[in-house]
Amino acid sequence: MKPTRGVPAIAKGVASCPAQAAAYGKCVASSYKDVQKDMCQKEFLAFKQCVQQAVKKKW
Repeated sequence: MKPTRGVPAIAKGVASCPAQAAAYGKCVASSYKDVQKDMCQKEFLAFKQCVQQAVKKKW
């Protein structure tokens, strides 16, 4: 199966944001047994914004 155009762009965006990805991952990992909606919203939004800037696209 050939990858779509969006997948490589997202992968590049994620790779461009290691600090934000690590902060979000650390937040999720710290309380993964007691997951609640929006528990890591601040970290997620920072990661999402970084990825969007890297791929120059919003969703």
